[in-house]
Amino acid sequence: MRVEDKGNILCVCAVVLCVMLTLGLCLMLSGQGFIGAVMFEGVKGESVYFVCSGPYNDVALARSSAELVKNRGGAGYMLGTGDYELVYAAYSSKADAESVSNGIAGTYVKQIDIKKSKLKWADKEEKTASLAALEYYDIAFSTLTECADKLNAKQMTLADVKVKTSTLRQQIEDIKSVYSQNTLDDINSKTADIKLAHMTALALIDNLTLNIGDAPALSSLRYAAVQLVLSRQALMEKI
Repeated sequence: MRVEDKGNILCVCAVVLCVMLTLGLCLMLSGQGFIGAVMFEGVKGESVYFVCSGPYNDVALARSSAELVKNRGGAGYMLGTGDYELVYAAYSSKADAESVSNGIAGTYVKQIDIKKSKLKWADKEEKTASLAALEYYDIAFSTLTECADKLNAKQMTLADVKVKTSTLRQQIEDIKSVYSQNTLDDINSKTADIKLAHMTALALIDNLTLNIGDAPALSSLRYAAVQLVLSRQALMEKI
């Protein structure tokens, strides 16, 4: 056999060995195999846009201004410490937030970034379960903001809002129940952080004020949406 042929065979063997080692390593990654290791994208990152005013360095002034915002149907959420920003509403679209801000003198748009996660701490089953469990946020945020926008535009009544939010509560309760069944009850785990986020979302819905008029209902829906965003942001920092 020629020396050149021997060299070619050695090259082919080296390539085959590298491929086998790569496949073997991928098969060990959370039991997902090569496709799972490469293709799993996890939870996408995203941005939410707050319409705000401020900042206020006087807490008394911030609180009185927040009450005025609430009385007009805004969230009136006091964001920060020391220097407070007042949040009027939260939007998934920057264009929508800018459109609203342009109609309210003295306001501006603040971008809130929510981290992505590939759930590297989880095994294959936990990843599948956690990915489904984390869908609570999109469902809750879209429902709360839709109810607020349509109530404000007179396209929904308070009775309609009550039906929608009741359905939302059941959806999140179902997500929470399935996730609890599919994961260990370990208070120190990342799964516990997700379960706490479910409980927070349920509490926000339970605390909605939907019985004393449109303006308080609007404020309550928008306040809950802002809190939901900040809760989600904190959760994704942990997982």
